[in-house]
Amino acid sequence: MRVAVFGQMWTGGGDMMRNRELKAVIFDMDGVLIDSEPIHFLVEQKLFRQFGLRITEEEQHAYVGVPMKEMWKLIRNRHSLTLSEEQLLAGHKEQLIAEFSTAEPFEAMEGLRELLSEIKNRGLKTAVASSSPRQLIETVLARLRLTPMFDVIVSGEEVKQGKPSPDIFIEAASLLQATAGECIVIEDSCNGVRAAKSAGMECIGFYNPNSGNQDLSGADRVIRHFSEIIGGELQ
Repeated sequence: MRVAVFGQMWTGGGDMMRNRELKAVIFDMDGVLIDSEPIHFLVEQKLFRQFGLRITEEEQHAYVGVPMKEMWKLIRNRHSLTLSEEQLLAGHKEQLIAEFSTAEPFEAMEGLRELLSEIKNRGLKTAVASSSPRQLIETVLARLRLTPMFDVIVSGEEVKQGKPSPDIFIEAASLLQATAGECIVIEDSCNGVRAAKSAGMECIGFYNPNSGNQDLSGADRVIRHFSEIIGGELQ
């Protein structure tokens, strides 16, 4: 059965729109707008080999949703790397931009365009709040031809603390001129879900197997396809 977009009240059923006014939907990018985690994993594995690091798949998956700067800070301390965080970050960013600029096929997640159209038709605002660098977010949105669909972009470079801290979602809500209670976040990572809930926002966990074994149990609801929140009562 198709469910109304954001129409299911997570705590006790009913129509969320009758219980509060929804103003904005905030999307993570990697693993939500595009199935890009395999590209991230590939680039990271190349860098790990380059630096002589032996990092398990479990450890790598733990960094999903974490800003690159924070990831390299953790790796540098854990594995006693001598290169500076700035050098590690610059190399990582350069390789990511190169990969995302040429990767094929390059497609939005199935059902995303329909969901965005429905959200816009309803007069809601939209944001991307991603731990990725702004240049990478802009590259992805441009290649997907989705730039006009988002009112606000916030990157991990623009907040003091990255996910799982709530800073990025608080900043997105501020730019959207919405309160935390007027926002819903769609996230595919444990760190992202934790950040959204810490910001006081409703959160839809988007299960993406390519994002690793992410614990989405903290989300208000978990979906596997955007069709689960399109149509139905919304009409």
